[in-house]
Amino acid sequence: MAISTDNAERMMLFIDTEKCTGCNTCMLICSFVHEKAFSYERSRIRVWRDDNRGNFVPILCEQCADAPCVSVCPTDALSQDEGGVVQYDATQCVGCSECVNACPIGAISLDAHGKLVKCDLCSSLGTTPYCAQYCTAGALQWIPEKLAARLRVRKVAQRRLQSMESERGE
Repeated sequence: MAISTDNAERMMLFIDTEKCTGCNTCMLICSFVHEKAFSYERSRIRVWRDDNRGNFVPILCEQCADAPCVSVCPTDALSQDEGGVVQYDATQCVGCSECVNACPIGAISLDAHGKLVKCDLCSSLGTTPYCAQYCTAGALQWIPEKLAARLRVRKVAQRRLQSMESERGE
Protein backbone atom coordinates (compact mmCIF):
# COMPACT_ATOMS: atom_id res chain seq x y z
CA MET A 1 0.00 0.00 0.00
CA ALA A 2 2.71 2.45 -0.93
CA ILE A 3 2.44 5.82 -2.56
CA SER A 4 5.10 8.28 -3.64
CA THR A 5 5.16 11.75 -2.19
CA ASP A 6 6.60 14.92 -3.74
CA ASN A 7 9.98 14.35 -2.11
CA ALA A 8 10.12 10.83 -3.61
CA GLU A 9 9.93 9.13 -0.22
CA ARG A 10 7.43 6.32 -0.53
CA MET A 11 4.84 6.26 2.19
CA MET A 12 2.55 3.37 3.00
CA LEU A 13 -0.33 2.43 5.21
CA PHE A 14 1.10 -0.01 7.74
CA ILE A 15 -1.36 -2.32 9.45
CA ASP A 16 -0.39 -3.66 12.88
CA THR A 17 -3.05 -6.27 13.59
CA GLU A 18 -1.72 -6.82 17.11
CA LYS A 19 -2.73 -3.27 18.04
CA CYS A 20 -6.23 -3.28 16.54
CA THR A 21 -8.90 -3.14 19.28
CA GLY A 22 -11.88 -3.48 16.97
CA CYS A 23 -13.22 -0.03 17.88
CA ASN A 24 -14.22 0.54 14.22
CA THR A 25 -13.29 4.23 14.35
CA CYS A 26 -11.45 3.74 11.05
CA MET A 27 -14.65 2.53 9.40
CA LEU A 28 -16.71 5.42 10.69
CA ILE A 29 -14.21 8.15 9.78
CA CYS A 30 -13.77 6.61 6.32
CA SER A 31 -17.48 6.60 5.58
CA PHE A 32 -17.86 10.12 6.95
CA VAL A 33 -15.10 11.75 4.89
CA HIS A 34 -16.05 9.93 1.68
CA GLU A 35 -19.83 9.59 1.97
CA LYS A 36 -20.73 12.29 4.54
CA ALA A 37 -22.43 9.65 6.72
CA PHE A 38 -21.30 7.53 9.64
CA SER A 39 -21.99 4.10 8.16
CA TYR A 40 -20.14 0.80 8.49
CA GLU A 41 -21.67 -0.37 5.20
CA ARG A 42 -20.35 2.65 3.27
CA SER A 43 -16.79 2.43 4.56
CA ARG A 44 -13.85 1.52 2.34
CA ILE A 45 -12.24 -0.37 5.21
CA ARG A 46 -13.61 -3.37 7.08
CA VAL A 47 -12.50 -4.76 10.42
CA TRP A 48 -12.68 -8.53 10.48
CA ARG A 49 -13.20 -10.09 13.90
CA ASP A 50 -11.62 -13.47 14.71
CA ASP A 51 -13.69 -14.79 17.61
CA ASN A 52 -11.50 -17.86 18.06
CA ARG A 53 -8.33 -15.87 18.67
CA GLY A 54 -9.94 -12.72 20.04
CA ASN A 55 -8.28 -10.34 17.60
CA PHE A 56 -9.26 -7.93 14.84
CA VAL A 57 -7.85 -7.42 11.36
CA PRO A 58 -8.40 -4.24 9.31
CA ILE A 59 -9.07 -5.18 5.67
CA LEU A 60 -8.63 -2.59 2.92
CA CYS A 61 -7.24 -2.35 -0.59
CA GLU A 62 -3.52 -3.07 -0.55
CA GLN A 63 -2.92 -1.29 -3.87
CA CYS A 64 -1.30 -4.44 -5.34
CA ALA A 65 1.63 -3.84 -7.69
CA ASP A 66 0.03 -6.09 -10.32
CA ALA A 67 -3.54 -5.33 -9.28
CA PRO A 68 -5.82 -8.13 -10.51
CA CYS A 69 -8.86 -5.85 -10.16
CA VAL A 70 -7.36 -3.47 -12.72
CA SER A 71 -6.46 -6.21 -15.18
CA VAL A 72 -9.94 -7.82 -15.15
CA CYS A 73 -11.95 -4.59 -15.44
CA PRO A 74 -13.58 -4.71 -18.90
CA THR A 75 -14.29 -0.96 -19.05
CA ASP A 76 -11.05 0.48 -17.58
CA ALA A 77 -13.01 1.89 -14.63
CA LEU A 78 -10.04 0.90 -12.49
CA SER A 79 -6.54 2.13 -13.21
CA GLN A 80 -3.31 2.53 -11.31
CA ASP A 81 -1.73 5.97 -10.96
CA GLU A 82 2.03 6.67 -11.02
CA GLY A 83 2.16 6.28 -7.22
CA GLY A 84 0.65 2.79 -7.39
CA VAL A 85 -2.78 3.70 -6.05
CA VAL A 86 -5.70 1.95 -7.72
CA GLN A 87 -8.13 4.65 -8.81
CA TYR A 88 -11.83 4.27 -9.64
CA ASP A 89 -13.73 6.11 -12.37
CA ALA A 90 -17.45 5.72 -11.62
CA THR A 91 -18.42 7.00 -15.07
CA GLN A 92 -16.75 3.96 -16.68
CA CYS A 93 -18.06 1.30 -14.25
CA VAL A 94 -20.88 -0.98 -15.38
CA GLY A 95 -21.18 -2.82 -12.04
CA CYS A 96 -20.10 -6.21 -13.41
CA SER A 97 -18.27 -7.07 -10.13
CA GLU A 98 -15.31 -8.69 -11.90
CA CYS A 99 -13.01 -6.60 -9.68
CA VAL A 100 -14.82 -7.82 -6.57
CA ASN A 101 -14.22 -11.43 -7.62
CA ALA A 102 -10.60 -10.78 -8.58
CA CYS A 103 -9.54 -9.08 -5.34
CA PRO A 104 -7.41 -11.62 -3.44
CA ILE A 105 -8.27 -10.18 -0.01
CA GLY A 106 -11.91 -9.19 -0.48
CA ALA A 107 -11.25 -5.46 -0.13
CA ILE A 108 -13.59 -4.37 -2.92
CA SER A 109 -17.37 -4.39 -2.78
CA LEU A 110 -20.36 -2.92 -4.55
CA ASP A 111 -22.88 -0.87 -2.60
CA ALA A 112 -26.66 -1.22 -2.90
CA HIS A 113 -26.61 1.04 -5.98
CA GLY A 114 -23.90 -0.95 -7.80
CA LYS A 115 -21.21 1.64 -7.00
CA LEU A 116 -17.72 0.30 -6.36
CA VAL A 117 -16.41 0.76 -2.80
CA LYS A 118 -12.64 0.51 -2.31
CA CYS A 119 -9.85 2.37 -0.55
CA ASP A 120 -7.72 4.84 -2.49
CA LEU A 121 -5.61 5.82 0.54
CA CYS A 122 -7.55 9.11 0.59
CA SER A 123 -5.58 10.22 -2.48
CA SER A 124 -8.82 11.53 -3.98
CA LEU A 125 -9.01 13.88 -0.99
CA GLY A 126 -5.38 14.98 -1.24
CA THR A 127 -4.47 13.98 2.31
CA THR A 128 -2.93 11.17 4.30
CA PRO A 129 -5.42 8.38 5.02
CA TYR A 130 -7.97 9.49 7.59
CA CYS A 131 -8.17 6.00 9.05
CA ALA A 132 -4.52 6.30 10.12
CA GLN A 133 -5.02 9.84 11.40
CA TYR A 134 -7.86 8.74 13.69
CA CYS A 135 -6.62 5.27 14.75
CA THR A 136 -6.04 5.84 18.47
CA ALA A 137 -4.64 2.33 18.99
CA GLY A 138 -1.94 2.85 16.35
CA ALA A 139 -3.01 -0.18 14.33
CA LEU A 140 -3.10 1.92 11.15
CA GLN A 141 -0.05 4.09 10.52
CA TRP A 142 0.97 6.22 7.51
CA ILE A 143 4.73 5.76 7.58
CA PRO A 144 7.76 5.64 5.26
CA GLU A 145 7.98 2.35 3.38
CA LYS A 146 11.50 1.70 4.74
CA LEU A 147 10.26 1.97 8.33
CA ALA A 148 7.40 -0.42 7.57
CA ALA A 149 9.88 -2.98 6.25
CA ARG A 150 11.92 -2.74 9.46
CA LEU A 151 8.78 -3.13 11.59
CA ARG A 152 7.74 -6.26 9.66
CA VAL A 153 11.21 -7.80 10.14
CA ARG A 154 11.07 -7.02 13.86
CA LYS A 155 7.65 -8.70 14.18
CA VAL A 156 8.87 -11.83 12.42
CA ALA A 157 11.93 -11.98 14.67
CA GLN A 158 9.78 -11.56 17.79
CA ARG A 159 7.44 -14.37 16.70
CA ARG A 160 10.37 -16.70 16.04
CA LEU A 161 11.86 -15.89 19.43
CA GLN A 162 8.52 -16.58 21.15
CA SER A 163 8.21 -19.86 19.27
CA MET A 164 11.72 -20.93 20.31
CA GLU A 165 11.02 -19.98 23.93
CA SER A 166 7.79 -21.98 24.01
CA GLU A 167 9.55 -25.01 22.52
CA ARG A 168 12.13 -24.84 25.33
CA GLY A 169 9.40 -24.40 27.91
CA GLU A 170 10.52 -20.95 28.97
